[in-house]
Amino acid sequence: MKLLREPLVHFFLAGAALFAAYAFVARTPTQATDSQHQVRIGEADVRWAAETWTRQWQRSPSPEELRGLVRDILREEVLAREAHELGLDKDDAVVRRRLAQKMTFMIEDTSGSAEPSDEELQQFYRTHDQEFRREARVSFTQVFFDRARAGADAEARRTLVELVGASDATLVADKGDQLLIEPEVRDADEGSVAAQFGKDFARAVFALPPGTWNGPIESAYGLHLVRVSAITPAEQQPFPEVRDRVLEEWREVRRQEADKRYFNELFKKYQIVIDDSVKALVGSPETDLE
Repeated sequence: MKLLREPLVHFFLAGAALFAAYAFVARTPTQATDSQHQVRIGEADVRWAAETWTRQWQRSPSPEELRGLVRDILREEVLAREAHELGLDKDDAVVRRRLAQKMTFMIEDTSGSAEPSDEELQQFYRTHDQEFRREARVSFTQVFFDRARAGADAEARRTLVELVGASDATLVADKGDQLLIEPEVRDADEGSVAAQFGKDFARAVFALPPGTWNGPIESAYGLHLVRVSAITPAEQQPFPEVRDRVLEEWREVRRQEADKRYFNELFKKYQIVIDDSVKALVGSPETDLE
């Protein structure tokens, strides 16, 4: 039959045979009567193990490798159960965090909502327009003066007069002190300029008129004369250009809303008690749980 010639069918038949063998060898009278000590391996476990292996090694596991995967799953499961019986998971922050993480994944998997229509996305885009703006950008040339050097302030002011009156842009090359940052900055947003020179410097540069030398402007390094050559104002990005981003933002907002609804209901099941000593430090967080 054609179906029996399919490699995937062979793979899962082999897996089923392996698990049947394990079940036969591992079965005991205790397991037959005590479900608490029964370790069950199902098709989902096989599929997960095989897919994980394939993603890591870019090929399907061989029968021997599949046996090893099954053995690892069984060892992990029985060790986890023994550790639980011994109370090793009690007061363990790592275990608690991992369990909470698994619950979070489960909530997100089960709370997914239907995808929005284009009309819904465009409405979301309009009501969150500030998130989809292209930031203003600037291009400028700067001449640096090291304030640690005596007379740097006065030299910067003299140089400004020279540059304002000069018609030759090459005069910049031999002015000022050495700085590891390039004198030319092109098409940078305010955050990028701030990362290099500091927030106050970036704010001052974006307020300058283009085409003239200005300064001195102080940065984290010292003093600068600055000539802005171009400023591109901030603008709204067209919806077609940012549709994928809008969709991701929409999904994130819906996920947060679903989380909030879930936890609002979940917290109703528990009596939240905050010790007075803790309240003295952080207030009453139980009022913020919603």
